Amino acid sequence: MKDYYHILGLTSTCQQAEIKKAYRVLAVQYHPDKNNGDRASEERFKEISVAYSTLIDEALRNEYDYIRGYKTTYRNLRTEPGAPSPVSYLTRVQRIKTQVLNAGGRINKTALFTVLNGLLNEKTITYLILQRDILTNNLITDEVFTCCVFLDEAAKATLYSSLEKLANGDPKFAEKLALRNKRDSTAQNFTISKPAESTDERPATTTILIFILFIVLFVILLAL
Repeated sequence: MKDYYHILGLTSTCQQAEIKKAYRVLAVQYHPDKNNGDRASEERFKEISVAYSTLIDEALRNEYDYIRGYKTTYRNLRTEPGAPSPVSYLTRVQRIKTQVLNAGGRINKTALFTVLNGLLNEKTITYLILQRDILTNNLITDEVFTCCVFLDEAAKATLYSSLEKLANGDPKFAEKLALRNKRDSTAQNFTISKPAESTDERPATTTILIFILFIVLFVILLAL
């Protein structure tokens, strides 16, 4: 993914007003009509337009910053300083997912479920829905789905129910859930065949019997 801040000549900590100002200057400079249809200028203008349309939108900028790893630049104008925001919940779930993946599967499933289930309580879900930050909510859903890979079916069902409430009727969630259930079903049906134990044990049993018979014959010969 391209660095949209660099394209506009800005840093990730810039204000929305700076984004608008930078776009206006660059758009005039590289507009095709100002450059006699120059192909390079046209491509540059398109690049500038994409960068601007992403960064000027609050939710899209949050998502872009998240993907790029600019964790300290998340913003949400609907909340007061110090108050929770959709992005703050996203970063909490993201940290949980990172810890789970770094554990290499050696996790306390009960503890993981308890943390996620507590995070997705009714109050939080209601708050996230009211904030209407659909993109951030979708990212939260994706992160929780990843964590659910390590949980049993009962725990997954509970969390999936909470995520369905968070989706608030979003048809894309149903598609995600169907795909996730399909993956889970495939994983459950996949079994690794075990070698027959009887085949491995027969040679060992035969060897022991032969050894015992040899000892018995040896004792008989000594007695004669």
